[in-house]
Amino acid sequence: MIPRMRAACAIAAAILFASGTAGTAALHPPPVAAAEQAGGYADLVSLFTEWRVFQKPKLTDGVPDYTAEAMSAQQRELPAYQRRLAAIDPGAWPVPQQVDWQIVRAEMNGLDFDHRVLKPWANNPGFYVTVFDDESDQPAREGPHAYGMVELFRYKRPLSAADAAGIDSAMRAVPPFLEQARTNLVGNQKDIWNYGIGDVKGQSAALATFLTELTPADYAVAFSFLPYF
Repeated sequence: MIPRMRAACAIAAAILFASGTAGTAALHPPPVAAAEQAGGYADLVSLFTEWRVFQKPKLTDGVPDYTAEAMSAQQRELPAYQRRLAAIDPGAWPVPQQVDWQIVRAEMNGLDFDHRVLKPWANNPGFYVTVFDDESDQPAREGPHAYGMVELFRYKRPLSAADAAGIDSAMRAVPPFLEQARTNLVGNQKDIWNYGIGDVKGQSAALATFLTELTPADYAVAFSFLPYF
């Protein structure tokens, strides 16, 4: 039973890291000898670092680019990363490092699945919700979400100057990002649209509530998005 439980936990961990918007994964430092081998663990760490940069969407004036052109380009480049990973043989590594290899593989497979099947940037209005006032009950917020989310519950009121500046910078991306969604969303899955529209309305409600919590000194943070909502 214990081996089965361990296997199930390992599979669950891989699934949690499979999404293109997955959180950070800590790789395990290997023995020096393994790190020095050609195609060894050090190559996995290097690939992982490059992968995390590639995994994020390109930013244009702080706005994530999920246009059809940008996503097609990412999909075309993805197999090169998968081939580089496949060229690294973890068979002789200690188990923790083999698990790291599998987690990177799961992340790559997750992004591939996003491109081939889910395509949330084209099918799900909720993907473009980036402002949240509630805390997730998981380390990574459930569901496909675009890069650059703002979690308002993390900021103490009244806002410090640093927090106000950070929120202001993030909020400035919201209106142009929603404008991008008008072009990007071409899917026709009724259930996803119905649910996603509710998410978008929830974001508007969260922003409206946030405005009521601001002091007069905080209002500058709202100028970037107030006219839009």
